[in-house]
Amino acid sequence: MTRIACLLTMNEPAGNEPAGNEPAGNEPARPALLQVALAHSPRVEDAGAGRIYLDASGLEGLFGDEPHLAARLRDAAAAVGVKIRVGIAESRIAALAAARLGRGVTIVEPGGDAAYLAPAPLSLLDLPEETATRLSRWGLRTLGELAALPTAGLFERLGGDGVRLQRLARGEDPRPLVSWRPVPLFEESAAFEWGIETLEPVVERLRELAARVCARLGAAGLAADGFEWTCRLGDGRVHEGALTPAVPITDADSVGGLLRLALEARPPRGVVEALTFRARPVRLAPAQESLTDRSRPAPRLLTATLNRLVALVGADAIGAPALLDTHRPDAVALAGYSSEPSAPRRDSRPPIPLKGVSQHPPSPLGGEGRVRGDTLALRRLRPAAPASVTMASGRPVAVRSARLAGRIVAGVGPWRVSGEWWSPRPWLQDEWRLEGIYD
Repeated sequence: MTRIACLLTMNEPAGNEPAGNEPAGNEPARPALLQVALAHSPRVEDAGAGRIYLDASGLEGLFGDEPHLAARLRDAAAAVGVKIRVGIAESRIAALAAARLGRGVTIVEPGGDAAYLAPAPLSLLDLPEETATRLSRWGLRTLGELAALPTAGLFERLGGDGVRLQRLARGEDPRPLVSWRPVPLFEESAAFEWGIETLEPVVERLRELAARVCARLGAAGLAADGFEWTCRLGDGRVHEGALTPAVPITDADSVGGLLRLALEARPPRGVVEALTFRARPVRLAPAQESLTDRSRPAPRLLTATLNRLVALVGADAIGAPALLDTHRPDAVALAGYSSEPSAPRRDSRPPIPLKGVSQHPPSPLGGEGRVRGDTLALRRLRPAAPASVTMASGRPVAVRSARLAGRIVAGVGPWRVSGEWWSPRPWLQDEWRLEGIYD
């Protein structure tokens, strides 16, 4: 049975007032609180905002039962100057509720997470403003009311995010604890006894430092999505710079080219006595190169091209189309660009036909459709082409548009589809499936 403890830093009380129920989010206290948690459990998750979770399972032999463990954690935090509340439960959300709503130390009995969460307010879930407003319009105020809703109906109205929120309201953890690890520091420095007065040697020294950092990144299986450098000048001043490549890279030549451009645009004003270069590491998913796919462009060329596009149209206008979590037909948005290649297909099943590509299936109406030479074809137009439809007795009999014109010989429908009626932009439409003879 999993037991999770939540350590929550609290606001200091003013005078004789009780301590507030909101987390302080004291960033200077974070390292000290992490050390307290790591001294009691090998699995610790840093959730930010003055909140830390740790695995409290199986610690009875070391620190006693859960009340003794919680008191020990609180006292250890107080010894390093951090005031906290402690909650212990089977899930993160219940442990957070116990720490935030309780006083000092609160223990939720095993198997009692759902019952403990039932009277808790919805604000405990840190909902987006739009979702919180929608649930408020539905008359929901507590986690118990959200947990009691029919799951199928909630999915129809909120999609997968609604089901996720309901599982949290029921005290179900979506994933195990993410163990905290210290952030690796990829940094190289160099000092110069006589100082450097011109720009070109500074660029060359930074390129050498960047090559070392990139080699360390590559050996660790990482890339960098940001670089920073610091130049200590002879008069005591410090010159700093930074660059963000369009895609995470480890190619030293690419980084060197970007460094040259950045330093030429903003050079250090003075004699440089020391340099420090550091990278912000990120982990990219490994990908198997294919012998049949076209080779990808070099990181240097791709970075330069994307930077030029950003300068022309803006960062918000570059990305990849992504389907929205809605039943609205053809609902897409522009998502952030990802440089990771798509995963290869692992089975031999034929791919699912894409909408908008001509196919030749059997007629769904059981008859023979005739479109230019008795060939049945289906094509989805995106965006939809405007057309004029002639109706007789409530049924379409002819259609005319800039692309085609003809009479309808068979049809089924209509199917009324609608959605998002609770939002400012509801949609409703009737769909028909028709066969016709076109000119």
